[in-house]
Amino acid sequence: MNSSWLSTLDAFERHLGLQARLVDEGRYDEVVAFEPPADLPALPRVFVSRAVELHDRAQALAERVMELRDRARQRRVVPRRPAHPTPAASAYLDQRV
Repeated sequence: MNSSWLSTLDAFERHLGLQARLVDEGRYDEVVAFEPPADLPALPRVFVSRAVELHDRAQALAERVMELRDRARQRRVVPRRPAHPTPAASAYLDQRV
């Protein structure tokens, strides 16, 4: 029972490291969520602090990705044209006959 949690937490930690590197390299399309085995038993008390630490790291990475996404969207936003077009500048021509 403890060995399955130990290996799962180790795998999660490796996964977080890989995902952080992908984000650092700008390879956002390759970032995927970690999926633990479906048949894990209840988390033993001895692993709670490590699980919380990994969860916090995952949450921080997710927040970082969201911030990067929001910044990228802001850069792509095209400024809107004014609702009322501004009049063209006056032009004077000196016409001598």
